[in-house]
Amino acid sequence: MKFSKITLLLISIFFIYSCSVENKKKAKFEFAKPEDVGMSSDSLVKIEKMVMDFVEAKKYPGAVTLIAKNRKIIYESEIGWSDSTRTEPYNKNHLFRMASMTKPLTSVAAMQLIEAGKLQLDDPVGKYIPSFKETEVLVDFNPKDSTWTSKPSTTTPTIRQLLTQTAGVPYGFMNPRINGAILAKNGIPDLATHLPITIKETMSKIGDLPLMHEPGARWMYGLNTDVLGRVVEVASKMDLDDYIREHITKPLGIEMLDFYFDKSFTKELAKVYLPTRKGTIVEASNMGSMYIPNYPTEGAKTYASGGSGMTGTARAYYLFCQAMLNNGKLNGVRILKEETAKSMHINQLDSIQFPSRTATFGFGFDVAKNHPNRPDGSYSWGGAFSTIFWIDPVNDIIVIQLRQVLQSPYNQSINGKLEQIVYSALNDK
Repeated sequence: MKFSKITLLLISIFFIYSCSVENKKKAKFEFAKPEDVGMSSDSLVKIEKMVMDFVEAKKYPGAVTLIAKNRKIIYESEIGWSDSTRTEPYNKNHLFRMASMTKPLTSVAAMQLIEAGKLQLDDPVGKYIPSFKETEVLVDFNPKDSTWTSKPSTTTPTIRQLLTQTAGVPYGFMNPRINGAILAKNGIPDLATHLPITIKETMSKIGDLPLMHEPGARWMYGLNTDVLGRVVEVASKMDLDDYIREHITKPLGIEMLDFYFDKSFTKELAKVYLPTRKGTIVEASNMGSMYIPNYPTEGAKTYASGGSGMTGTARAYYLFCQAMLNNGKLNGVRILKEETAKSMHINQLDSIQFPSRTATFGFGFDVAKNHPNRPDGSYSWGGAFSTIFWIDPVNDIIVIQLRQVLQSPYNQSINGKLEQIVYSALNDK
């Protein structure tokens, strides 16, 4: 009888302990007041008026903002409305198309495979995508019929050059008259698409098209990370979306950051807006043949763009950022070795000039240098739908602001104001 009672007691204690451990595992987010980590609430609250000023000027529908310091979320706000009739206020659960904020995750995937010995930084891309075994460089382009002349490149692109945006693979929107015409003629989208195509076939096509410059000769923003996504598929023998889910988002406990969502999540999608010639915005009903407003809950769901395909919430993306700020580790789970994670946010361009005077470029991130607001070494990237994040290892700060205006002309302005408010909150502590 005594044995039974003791056994029952031990089982009860074990059960309570197990539940306690499980609850700790489920506690993905920690919270604190700004003052608890040396920042000012009175300063951070200015973000709300700043965003609303842009909303009232009809430049943005609003924004969801998240700020974390010392591994704790210290500020969140949802300002504005997702829909043009202002009946659906922004909230923390809204899904935002991250566009190029996908690039850091795809870059991490490639670095994981380098750690595993399945890739090498200086491997030729042609080792994984046969059409890149012999590449050519554009010499001349005829806009009348979209034909061109080219010559064999001196070298062929490498994995390192894809990671640093120096391979010579173009974006159409960066030069629509030439790059855009060449890509469109071959059915290659700049952004993730709803069409029933795959990155296997499209990245193979890109290898047969001319590069815009000799590999490694200069920095040029382009579909390099989309090509890298296909390399990840070949090296890992997994589809890119499955690989990122299995090796990055799932281990980190990230649930609402993915390439595609079920149609039932359409109601959670933040509406997309387009800038007008009047300097205002209009809710998008059509964005051309390559893109639909309800991407990623509708469409073929076959195109996993490594450079622009992911959608998610601010809190979901924060978990990824926190893992990077922790040098590849979060809640006891390591996705990168410390030295690998650090290498991604130091200058990897050597003598190549980065277009911005206030940054250099690492592997998938720009890195601040002589920036007007952020300290040297902070690293970041943004997306075509006006999303932005930066990670500041000097002050242990993460800032994410999600908006949904395609290529807004006001991004530099609102980003600068956000930076000024964040660092004034640090100085006003």
